[in-house]
Amino acid sequence: MVSPDKATKAARVLIGTAGHIDHGKTSLVRALTGIDADRLPEEKSRGITIELGFAHLETATAGTVGVIDVPGHERFVRAMVAGATGIDAALLVVAADEGVMPQTREHLDICGLLGISRGVVALTKTDLVDGEWLELATADVRAELAGTFLEGAAIVPCSASTGTGLPELRAEIERLAAQAAPRPVDGPFRLPLDRVFSIKGFGTVVTGTLAGGRVREGDDVVALPGGAAGKVRGVEVHGAPRAEAQAGERTAVNLHAIPRDAIGRGEVLVKPGELSPSSIVDVELQLLKVAPRALERRARVLFHALTTQENATVVLLEEPRLEPGARTLAQVHLERPVALLPGDRFIVRGFRTLPSYGTTLGGGRVLRVLAPKRRRADPLAAAWLRRAATASPEERIGLEVEAAGRWGIDRASLRGRTGASARLVDRALEPLSSRREVLTLHRETGAVVAARAVAELGAAVREVLRRVHAEEPLRAGMSREQLRTSLPGGPVEPRLLALVLDELARTGAVEVENDLVREKGFSVRRAESERSGVVERTLAVYRAAGLAPPWSDALASAVGVPAPDAAAALEILVRRGDLVRLKPDLCFHREAIDDLRGRLRGFLARAGQITAQQWKELTGQSRKYAIPLAEHFDAEKVTLRVGEVRKLRG
Repeated sequence: MVSPDKATKAARVLIGTAGHIDHGKTSLVRALTGIDADRLPEEKSRGITIELGFAHLETATAGTVGVIDVPGHERFVRAMVAGATGIDAALLVVAADEGVMPQTREHLDICGLLGISRGVVALTKTDLVDGEWLELATADVRAELAGTFLEGAAIVPCSASTGTGLPELRAEIERLAAQAAPRPVDGPFRLPLDRVFSIKGFGTVVTGTLAGGRVREGDDVVALPGGAAGKVRGVEVHGAPRAEAQAGERTAVNLHAIPRDAIGRGEVLVKPGELSPSSIVDVELQLLKVAPRALERRARVLFHALTTQENATVVLLEEPRLEPGARTLAQVHLERPVALLPGDRFIVRGFRTLPSYGTTLGGGRVLRVLAPKRRRADPLAAAWLRRAATASPEERIGLEVEAAGRWGIDRASLRGRTGASARLVDRALEPLSSRREVLTLHRETGAVVAARAVAELGAAVREVLRRVHAEEPLRAGMSREQLRTSLPGGPVEPRLLALVLDELARTGAVEVENDLVREKGFSVRRAESERSGVVERTLAVYRAAGLAPPWSDALASAVGVPAPDAAAALEILVRRGDLVRLKPDLCFHREAIDDLRGRLRGFLARAGQITAQQWKELTGQSRKYAIPLAEHFDAEKVTLRVGEVRKLRG
């Protein structure tokens, strides 16, 4: 029996096979584990592996090690990539009688591009060669490994038929498993699906290598990008029921309320609301030296990541073309979105087989998900991506806040964009907030905004205020709403504007008086004094007009000044009380209103009521002035309308 501690560790260590077709990968797995990884009738009849196979190996010190057996044929590279994604070490299988072959090289490159850094070489079928040939085969393999992640790795001659070398190979696998780094389990749950099937009495079952987080019975889940939603009915690891599966484990999940035909291989099982699938991702891309030609700026490729294969277009962000062996920043436009995260590895393949190789062109790692579309080279975006390529998890969170700009970003989105846990997000934001490099935008959602974005908006606010003060010096300031909709780049959220104004007021750059905003030091009274002639001329126009004043759109012409000056003078006179505003675009001189009020009271005291016609005769004006004046005195509670007449209140 394996101890509970060892079993917990073991289930999270995975070894994956790699190598050319018919070099004995499946036979070797069966000899090591006692498990036949070929499960399909077609595989058994044809004698080749078509789909991924799974087994496990019991070890004395590392517990149970998961083993993934991959197809070796060039036509099944999709399955090979799906199996190799997420493994801890590679078991490269090379037949001693044939040596290095095309898929040996391609699988070796794929493993390197997927970020696998450790492994062992099994030189199989040694029972078919003599000692001299074995030495030549070993030297051939060693030369092929030069410059790869397996340079210096152990090469173990062995035979699945005779058992020669198997104890040594098991010992090397156990050593690699003991060195495997623990997988983080506090990030978002992701289970890329490599198998989907149904079992009578249980319903839909999915399997995969848990890429992140944890899952337990009763969890709500959704498959992306399809969106089929349901609940976890049960969890198994290596065929044994478990209360919980964690990142790095080969996991089977029995799903409730998701039919078999509603979900497929290549989708990713996640928890609702934690992640969103990406159609565009920014990446760091490497083109293999074996590529026959340079990759053009907009190249069509097959994109492999997690367990999915999608048609895609690669858009180079720095150079017009990528030469073989070179590396660059690029953007991948996917025909169907995938639930990716920064750090995920991918492979790109072409559509024609290369001489003595396969179709793999290169690969790399994802730098940013849910990326904005870029139509041309963007130096600022490239600089941001280069920083992201080397950033720590905490630094990466700060970069996402910076990239969100004036819109800010909430904590849930930060987790979904970075794969960080809630604890890590809080830990990363705490020092940034204490240094005021990040400011809180919404306390309810935890949304934050970069101080740099606030400062840039602050500069824009001051520029808008300066322009308004210069163009309309008699205007007391701008309302918050006018300011919010006048900023370059479009309207900003009211809470963001409030934060920007708070920062500007805190530093003494602006003054906020009720709803009005103006630059610190701007004096309306000084402006009134400097433009007193305009104000007095405007007042004189209204005094002379009596009960037939100009409407606002005709005021500038009546005063003989520019429209902004006339509008500002009007606001000053209304604020001072010299004019009375009855409608947004209609004002009267205070003396005219007071005089009419007195005459109205006298008339009603004598007659008791006034008709519409009598009111027109009293004002001496047409309906366009008479009606607003009558409604004004109703609002002042001087008069009360009763049917078609008005009476004196009280």
